[in-house]
Amino acid sequence: MNRLRIIVSVDWFPPAFRAGGPIKSAYNLCALLSKYHDVWVVTGSHDLGELDALDVPQDEWNSVQIGDETIQVRYCSKANLNRHVWSNMLKTIEPNFIHLNSMFSKAYSLLPLRASRSHSEIQVVLAPRGMLGRAALSLKPLKKRVFLSFARTMDLFEGVSWHASTSNEADEVRMHFRSANIRIAQNLPASLSTKNLARPLDCWKLVVIGRIHPVKNLEFGLRALLNADTSRPVELDFIGPVEDAAYQKELEGIASAQDQVKVRFHGGIPPSELPAFFHSAHYLLSSTTQENFGHSIVEAFAHGCPVLISDRTPWLQLKDKGIGWDWPLDAAVWQRGLSEALTLDPERWAVLSEQALAFFKTDVRNSAAEKANLELFQP
Repeated sequence: MNRLRIIVSVDWFPPAFRAGGPIKSAYNLCALLSKYHDVWVVTGSHDLGELDALDVPQDEWNSVQIGDETIQVRYCSKANLNRHVWSNMLKTIEPNFIHLNSMFSKAYSLLPLRASRSHSEIQVVLAPRGMLGRAALSLKPLKKRVFLSFARTMDLFEGVSWHASTSNEADEVRMHFRSANIRIAQNLPASLSTKNLARPLDCWKLVVIGRIHPVKNLEFGLRALLNADTSRPVELDFIGPVEDAAYQKELEGIASAQDQVKVRFHGGIPPSELPAFFHSAHYLLSSTTQENFGHSIVEAFAHGCPVLISDRTPWLQLKDKGIGWDWPLDAAVWQRGLSEALTLDPERWAVLSEQALAFFKTDVRNSAAEKANLELFQP
């Protein structure tokens, strides 16, 4: 394999963590690419929703260790990233590829895309990261419809190779760009240290991981849980940055109005602190209306934590696999399903736990997914 020069452009990159999945997707891709190619990352200097900058040198190249490899990361302040800066970076680095991790980011997708037009030798790979899904397009819909119409009219993405994470996402791309050149490569999970630990037997512990935002449909899952039958007391931990303060207050109000389920809100926490929650939880709960990949889902599998999720993710037929349940977003279906999950005997739950861990090792983190991601960058 010839060693290529690749720029990965993304709005947030570690030590940022508050944007969740998109950060993990970009980081894990860089971890794989750096084994075979030279990688530069151009990213923002602030975490999502934060006024204070990350504690890193800004507007210069930083050597960052990923596993056994080193990549170069530039944390850009808003005042020091424009088309001219992008053009200079492209001339200096002379990349073979640019990988863009957003549909709508001006600084980290549209500007580098425009700058690359002056360098016909640079190939552009664009990952929409779920932004063409129905739920994502329902947020600020008029603005997005206008942009997509403009993009089609002006052939904004002409010559771009699209990186779809699933066949469903490939269909979403074709819906808006019929002649798109699309390759499918599953998002990569982290190379997690997979192990299993015993859980408490005196209660059921559930964890919800993700941004506190209406698109995550958290209220639906919470209400369904409150109406479910259970064989033990239930504790529920919400972990994720608050992007919608009014929605957070609504969730807190629902939680405080009852006493059958103990609910805690932890806010956003660094990824290094998540394993402790996974290892103490019996289930991950996610009633999302759309998930392009679901890093929290696969991380739950990696820690032997079965999942209780909607059927709006790529992870389906979970009951048949013996690693959890996926249900349509129907309140009665969720109430029945949760009642089944929360009345299992400890021995049956332990089987689910071991099967979830085995599923991660055999079906999630595999050589086929890595191969498909590397093939995105074939000249």
